[in-house]
Amino acid sequence: MTSLNWSSNLELGLDVIDEQHKRIFEYLQQTEHAIATENEKEVREVVDGLLDYTSSHLVFEEGLMEKAGYPALDAHRKVHEAFTARIEKLRGELEQGHDTFGVARKIRSDLGLWLMNHIKRDDLDYVPYVRPILEGGWLSRWKKKIFGG
Repeated sequence: MTSLNWSSNLELGLDVIDEQHKRIFEYLQQTEHAIATENEKEVREVVDGLLDYTSSHLVFEEGLMEKAGYPALDAHRKVHEAFTARIEKLRGELEQGHDTFGVARKIRSDLGLWLMNHIKRDDLDYVPYVRPILEGGWLSRWKKKIFGG
């Protein structure tokens, strides 16, 4: 089983987004662990966590793109919707009693590889639009207020 790990070549240079992407990779690592230990309960928990976290990440990312006036937002949103639909489909397979570990392998490989390609290709495109609002905008002020600095 080839491991899907976060690496520096996936960094967008936007700390808040990079951290969220890293968290999704952590879910993929948890999926690997669940497969290796044949833990069906863990697979189901990881799928639920992955879906919930990914949904909130995508909403956050789209909010940044909207605030930044990113011209390809609608196309990017459709890509996100397709990603979410794939996760939902896999969750449905689990709920319908499909092979738990087969579903876990699909999550790990299909969605993991998709995410790597999406970050390198699609997400990289919005960076110049979003960077200015992260560096001097509302999020920067919010982070200083919450975390100091």
